[in-house]
Amino acid sequence: MEMISTSVPVNRYTFALRVTGDSMEPEFTEGMVLIIEPELDPLPGDFVIAKNGGDETTFKQLVKDGTEWYLKPLNPRYPIKLLGDSRIIGVLRSVEKRYR
Repeated sequence: MEMISTSVPVNRYTFALRVTGDSMEPEFTEGMVLIIEPELDPLPGDFVIAKNGGDETTFKQLVKDGTEWYLKPLNPRYPIKLLGDSRIIGVLRSVEKRYR
């Protein structure tokens, strides 16, 4: 476990995750620390953490088209996916970049 300092107000269940992979480049690069707020209601355009039916999580932008919700990577090499049965477990509040 690692303690992360942040300048944004946090709630009891706020947590941090480290970016892995390149699906959210160029804005979010591997190693960045995301401050995630699970108590915020996600809105279209928010960056969110979603969990599938298993233990996999993903960091993507939430988009809405008509009545459908999608998870959109910022890197155009990756496909946009239907939210489907995945559930949003948190909304991005802040990013902390660590160098060491």
